[in-house]
Amino acid sequence: MDTIKSALISQKEIDQKKIVLEYFKLVGSGKFREGLRFFQDDCKTHNPFTSGSIENLTDAMVAAAKDLNTWNEEGFFTVKHVLADGDLVAAHTELLNSKSKPFKGGLRQIHLFRFEGDKIVEYWDITQQVLPDMPNASGAF
Repeated sequence: MDTIKSALISQKEIDQKKIVLEYFKLVGSGKFREGLRFFQDDCKTHNPFTSGSIENLTDAMVAAAKDLNTWNEEGFFTVKHVLADGDLVAAHTELLNSKSKPFKGGLRQIHLFRFEGDKIVEYWDITQQVLPDMPNASGAF
């Protein structure tokens, strides 16, 4: 029979959450490639739209940011939640097409990072497109 883990978060989980938050701080400021330092060189990625490495995924993020032309708009990328469980850290993020016009839509994502020590060794992401005319009155947050 499996035992239920303590509800207390370990120091390791706190440290790993800090790494994820620091990574997203760099991403939010457009410093995508600087965030690569948190990933192991052979990190497995599971994004279905990129092939291979975390470097390829980062290149795709850089290209997408150039297409948006609003990456320098302060605060339009935000981390809403960060959860840790053992060697996994999950983050819920929002990327608005425009901070000043949130009704213009954007993306919401769940990111899942698997750690070995202080390095991310595996990464998944799930993206939800946010359209201006979505009917849910409760909103995403």
